[in-house]
Amino acid sequence: MKYHIETAKPDDFLNVAALDRIAWPEVPETYIPDGEHIWRVWCDYGSLLVARVDERGPLSQSGDIAGALVAFPTRTNEIFLHKIFVHPVCRGSGIGSALMQAALKDAKAPVLLTVDPNNAPAVQLYKNFGFEVGQRINGYYRPHEDRFLMVYRP
Repeated sequence: MKYHIETAKPDDFLNVAALDRIAWPEVPETYIPDGEHIWRVWCDYGSLLVARVDERGPLSQSGDIAGALVAFPTRTNEIFLHKIFVHPVCRGSGIGSALMQAALKDAKAPVLLTVDPNNAPAVQLYKNFGFEVGQRINGYYRPHEDRFLMVYRP
């Protein structure tokens, strides 16, 4: 599949929000997608990268969004990588890695993310990109949802 990574356009926010709802089909009872209003804010004021397909393929047409990554600055002068996701039919094509590489390429401040400590493949993937486990935070979202806070230092 051919695709390219670019900064989202303001009118992409509804498509990214729709993709957010279908990107995590295996955990619908615990996953809360972000609403359209916040995707609009991130299109305008955050760092929202999208993977846009260049040809017809698993998605319906050229120009469709196959993946997205959103990051934003923190009040402590880091970048927080909030979310990265790929359309289920496009997984395994390198889109997630390309989005991550694009986000880290020009990082001038530490990049933070959280991940479920029981998700060993995700933890290893982030380590492969240079992230280190900074700390474990028990009950990060809810009492039963622990997280590793991972840090990438450019």
